[in-house]
Amino acid sequence: MRRIFRHIKEAFIGLLRHLAMTLSSISTITITLLFVGLFLLITFNIEQFTYAVEGSVNIHVKVDPSFEDDASVNSLGVKIRALNGVRAATFSSKDNELDAMIESFGENGSIFESYRGEDNPLRMAYLVEIVDGADIESVAVSIRELEGVEAVAYGGIRVVELLSLLENTRQFVYILVAGLGLIAVFLIANTIKLSIASRGLEISIMRTVGATNGFIRTPFLFEGLLIGLFGSILPIGLIAIGYIWMFDTMGGQFITPMFALVNPFPFIYYVSVAMLLIAMGVGLFGSGLSVGKHLRWKR
Repeated sequence: MRRIFRHIKEAFIGLLRHLAMTLSSISTITITLLFVGLFLLITFNIEQFTYAVEGSVNIHVKVDPSFEDDASVNSLGVKIRALNGVRAATFSSKDNELDAMIESFGENGSIFESYRGEDNPLRMAYLVEIVDGADIESVAVSIRELEGVEAVAYGGIRVVELLSLLENTRQFVYILVAGLGLIAVFLIANTIKLSIASRGLEISIMRTVGATNGFIRTPFLFEGLLIGLFGSILPIGLIAIGYIWMFDTMGGQFITPMFALVNPFPFIYYVSVAMLLIAMGVGLFGSGLSVGKHLRWKR
């Protein structure tokens, strides 16, 4: 334990001795992590938007009039539920369909009350929930091929394109986060490499007195961790305060209630911890990479 504290002390001393390079590395972490945090917020909110769209999109299956006896309707429901990609299928009677129609017309919907009962021209239906929004088109095609199905509606190609757009955007942001992390590793590794090169005499003396590579490397690894820690403080604060402000300003939604933003608590805590771990991990990996190359020698 005493040795660990000694290494941490040496790391602090090393950071202070080479303050310019330390500030350069911390600035690199700060700027990069600010973008990483921003993209993390976007990614998780897009993921919630995707789930919201998928949850709100049902496949509406009209039952053929010739299949409206109880046995045929139940049999059709069993077949629909057995299809791959179907999570659930809820039966909707003619009265249920009329209620939904009246509700969709708002104040003017009362004019359709006269069709209640035997005069109801609507079809029985099934409201089908799917497992994955990307499969909505293929599931709709499979349902359409079943005997007893008069028509299938799910919003058409626009729903598919919207879900595809959200998924592609999410994947693109993941790639950006990974790319920014690699850039940060490269910049920090080079900065620490310059720091190590400027301390070549110190390292040579340590080697001369018999210090192992592990003993020499450890303070630099702690330096990388500390650089990541210090570099994460400002972006974590900005991201947390900025997201809470945006959530309150926008009323917790983006344009429409369907695109509800992720609640800041405890979400912002998870993002902050993730940013801290990313920063410290990048600092540790960058310093380890640079030190490893510099100390690669044979005794």
